[in-house]
Amino acid sequence: MPRLIFSAIGWGLLALALTFALHADEVRREWTRVDGTIVNFTSGDSQAPIVDYETPGGERRTITGSVSTSPRVGKIGDQVPVYLNPADESEARLGTALELWFAPGILGFIGGVFALVGSLAGRSVESARLPGQMSERRIRALRETGDRVMARVVAIIGVGPAATTRAAAHWRLRAEWRDPSGADRAFTSQPIAVDPSPYVKVGDEIGIFIDRENPNIYAFDFSMLPFGG
Repeated sequence: MPRLIFSAIGWGLLALALTFALHADEVRREWTRVDGTIVNFTSGDSQAPIVDYETPGGERRTITGSVSTSPRVGKIGDQVPVYLNPADESEARLGTALELWFAPGILGFIGGVFALVGSLAGRSVESARLPGQMSERRIRALRETGDRVMARVVAIIGVGPAATTRAAAHWRLRAEWRDPSGADRAFTSQPIAVDPSPYVKVGDEIGIFIDRENPNIYAFDFSMLPFGG
């Protein structure tokens, strides 16, 4: 379902954003900080700073920022922090807020949007579900594992819209079946969003799937009707 895909993408991006954020915090707290100077910028419409710095061992090096912007951030001569991995000083990162937090920030924003869309879509589906409506998965399970019996339709009931729950108008069928022991059993169908009267009449027979473990769990078989699945 699209809403599940949106939710999965959203939460995946949020998890990735958290990973990047934790790494950025680790760099800021545990790596060695030295002062660097912006000496140039990369060419192009978007530009990243080129920073000169000196390692604790006295070696001069340059590092190019990983985030390009337009307009460029900073100017030549500006002092910026550079963080060096204490286990390997050849691994360095610029310590500006843009460099440390851009990736987790943008991933967190996009992930949040996807997760929110998935959540709202899920709530929309739930709010659109009619009172007492079974999930498609539950109905499929009853079709696969339940006992199918034929019952006689005894009533078609229309239910008006409910102002308190915003539930739409719907219809239900009532049917009766005599079980093998001779007892009469009555069933009320899951809600139907369209009027079934043109397709089902009182006195018609209709299939019902009954849970073998709990006969109080059942679903009408609408698969052969225009409004059924």
